[in-house]
Amino acid sequence: MSGSGEDTPPTGDQVGRRGRFGAVAVLLILLVAALTYGSIALDMLIPSDAARELAALTPSPDRPDPSTAIPGVRIEKIPRGEHVPPGDEPGYASRPPVGGPHATSWAACSGVVFPDPVRDADAVHSLEHGAVWITYDPARTTPVTLEALTGRVRGDPYLFLSPYPGLDAPVSLQAWGHRLVLDAPEDSRFEQFIMALRDNPYTPPEPRGKGGPPAGG
Repeated sequence: MSGSGEDTPPTGDQVGRRGRFGAVAVLLILLVAALTYGSIALDMLIPSDAARELAALTPSPDRPDPSTAIPGVRIEKIPRGEHVPPGDEPGYASRPPVGGPHATSWAACSGVVFPDPVRDADAVHSLEHGAVWITYDPARTTPVTLEALTGRVRGDPYLFLSPYPGLDAPVSLQAWGHRLVLDAPEDSRFEQFIMALRDNPYTPPEPRGKGGPPAGG
């Protein structure tokens, strides 16, 4: 009835068209969401190749030293070192040293960034308890590289960073009996070394729970 002010009920065809339009709109929204967030979801559900490689380097009773699979890692069999008198600096075979006699004190290794060189004897004591010591040659390290090293180490247990003038490479990583020299921290082996040896319960003479720096010192 015209002029009554009442809406004319939609026909069946109109209802069908509206339903189809709504379904298409929903599909388009889902498609856009999938394109926008799909890669993020996949990254969360499916680890990247780099993440899988790192996970494979987790120490275990069956594989106590995963660093043997990292190209370039130099490994020495070093027995537990004795403490030396305060102030003494043992003569180490390598620079930086990767083990041997050491001081009764240790270099703080709870993600500490040292602006100046630390005593070798203090650093070796930290290695004895599972820390990874990251060193760099100030003469060959750009401010950008130093910033990257600082950001990676600061606040992370069982890691410490210090300058080491005269290195035979821009960057050198040390764990007890292990060393890896690199041109830059962007090298994938940088994180692999840390994963394999930082707080490793099998490779250092006195890992966590056997004295030394609690939770990295």
